[in-house]
Amino acid sequence: MLKSALSAAVAQGPFDFVIGSGDYLRHGFQSAFVKAGGSLNDFPAFATKTALFVINTEQTTLGVPVYAALGNNDSASGDYGMDPGSAFLATLANSLQVLANDPRAAADFRTAGFYELPHPTLPVKEIVVLNTVLWSRFYSILGSDGSDPGAAEIQWLTWKLYEAKTLTHKIILVMHIPPGIDAYTSWRRGDCEPPIQFWQDRYSIQFLELMRKYGDIVQIAFAGHTHMDDFRVFGATGNASPVVFRMTPAISPIFGNNPAFSVLNYDGHSGDISDITTYYLNLANSGNNPQWALEYRFPSAYGYSSLTAMNLVALAAGIHDDPKVRQVFAGYYSVSAPSPITLTNWPFYSCAQTRFMSADYRSCAHSR
Repeated sequence: MLKSALSAAVAQGPFDFVIGSGDYLRHGFQSAFVKAGGSLNDFPAFATKTALFVINTEQTTLGVPVYAALGNNDSASGDYGMDPGSAFLATLANSLQVLANDPRAAADFRTAGFYELPHPTLPVKEIVVLNTVLWSRFYSILGSDGSDPGAAEIQWLTWKLYEAKTLTHKIILVMHIPPGIDAYTSWRRGDCEPPIQFWQDRYSIQFLELMRKYGDIVQIAFAGHTHMDDFRVFGATGNASPVVFRMTPAISPIFGNNPAFSVLNYDGHSGDISDITTYYLNLANSGNNPQWALEYRFPSAYGYSSLTAMNLVALAAGIHDDPKVRQVFAGYYSVSAPSPITLTNWPFYSCAQTRFMSADYRSCAHSR
């Protein structure tokens, strides 16, 4: 699957750069390793070698800068087991080619898996790669001295955003776990239970406050984690500058989605996203010889000329209010595989696109 996806991606190039939104190791990697005969003592070295293999294969095959965020599976300590200052992080830092000529960014990555670098083609623009595993509701590992790497990351991000705004730079954010509500889990819990956030409350509150303050310099944010084709717009219902979170579908079909990747075109001067095209592998209808194919282009699928924040604000409203628009979105959500979005549970998914905190989300989801 990895070779197939990379081969299909190369055919759509050339590219300026590539963004990887995390989870380069399979789900349940540690338990699968032990089940196959490996020992827990040997797992850290094996996980490190496997992550290196995936990253290096991407870099070699695509031949352009790869800006990689870490996912919750990307650890030598098991799922959500990100260990600051670990040999795993140090080894990856030595292999990520984008870090080779920036000792400051490499040091940040070795410390806790986040870093900031200049945009590879556009001046006065930065790519800030976050390690949002440290903010997850499942993460609980503290530093050896009891320090909190998640709090340190928030402070680091605050400085990077302040610095960028002072210098009149624009920012692209890259992460694995997005902020906001876990729509699937919240729906499965039912109407009577509180909704579930992806992040711990304290980090959600601090991060969203930063988006309110600095949203005007954040051009777009890229995330993954859900395996589905989705988006979020923070600031859609308030006075802040809207911030778009594009959630890219996964190569792995483990959650019922078809494998997919997206190609984005951007303006060579402003950096604004002008188009997004998704390519997929239809596992249900492809027989014994599946072929990657075009799934959709954003402008033709939804009728908007570009992927601007205001267009996605309007699209989110359309998904919520118009059953026809909602049906189109539901079809693409799991990459043309059977959609988990139904006639009865759709508010859980729609409200997650613009409501980031539990109280607002619950009010929206229950006002169907």
